[in-house]
Amino acid sequence: MHDLDNRLIRLLQADGRASFSELSKQLGVTRSVATAKVNELTSSGELRIVAAVHPRLLGLAAVAHVSIQLNGSARPALDKLSQLDGAVFASLTTGRYGIIAELRLPTVERLYEDVEAIRLSEGVAAVDVLMYKEVVRSLFLGKEPPDPGLELDDADLLILGELQLDGRLGFEALGERIGLSASAARNRVMRLLDARVMQIGPIRSRSGSSRAMAFGFGISTSAGTEEAIAFFSATPGVEFIASCFGRYDLVATAGVSSLDEMYEILDKVRAMGSVASVESWLHLKIVQERYAKPLDKMLATRTHADGQPTDLGRASKGFTKTRHDA
Repeated sequence: MHDLDNRLIRLLQADGRASFSELSKQLGVTRSVATAKVNELTSSGELRIVAAVHPRLLGLAAVAHVSIQLNGSARPALDKLSQLDGAVFASLTTGRYGIIAELRLPTVERLYEDVEAIRLSEGVAAVDVLMYKEVVRSLFLGKEPPDPGLELDDADLLILGELQLDGRLGFEALGERIGLSASAARNRVMRLLDARVMQIGPIRSRSGSSRAMAFGFGISTSAGTEEAIAFFSATPGVEFIASCFGRYDLVATAGVSSLDEMYEILDKVRAMGSVASVESWLHLKIVQERYAKPLDKMLATRTHADGQPTDLGRASKGFTKTRHDA
């Protein structure tokens, strides 16, 4: 059953809105078994399936991987990260760095300010920052950039807000909430996904009684990152791949079900002719994962043709009158 969980989650990583019929076909089980398994994982808190809006759409141009070296308790640094709006991810880890975090800020200057706030926290010995050069794979970042020519209206923003709470919300229920027909809601969701404005995928609990493990890899290369990227891209369970500026040329995260599986990945990377060195760390406990961002400010700044600002309530009422809109 553990193997079924992992296979199911990997399918949802590829398509967070895959139908139960599609999942059952890929898994080789009945539709009722696939449905029950998804419901079990979500109701237990093991899995949350949500939409994440691309940070570029939110004006977050500075995205970085932050490694925090500790000489005391991790608690003060974690408390500081919880106070920073730009800190979307934080994890307690093994190895040289006690905490790995991801920051998303509007500007590099704001990023520097948040890094300095972390650096000044009690128990922090050093902070190393990696700027992402190219995100090759991510559950919640996506290929860059999203379609620059896509125009979003209030209905699109309301859809994004609903799917941030429940990424598998049905099209009929979604349409009812924002005043669209089910077919119009479906068309808009597919348009947003195709344009890479958002991604829908699973957030898996990896703390306490979780049955899954996640390992991070920091790779320095002597002959480019192409070989390592190709390997990680083809490896099942790899959740994140990015080329970077900084002490590593590439970082990756892999979800594994055993230490043997992790060691096999590590050994293959070390054997690559283009790889100079590899560091690895285990995510002991993911303590912060908040990819949802409020969109009400974006709605509030939009204006009607008459120049009057709109708001969520007026937008919702307006959609009810135009259910034919796609």
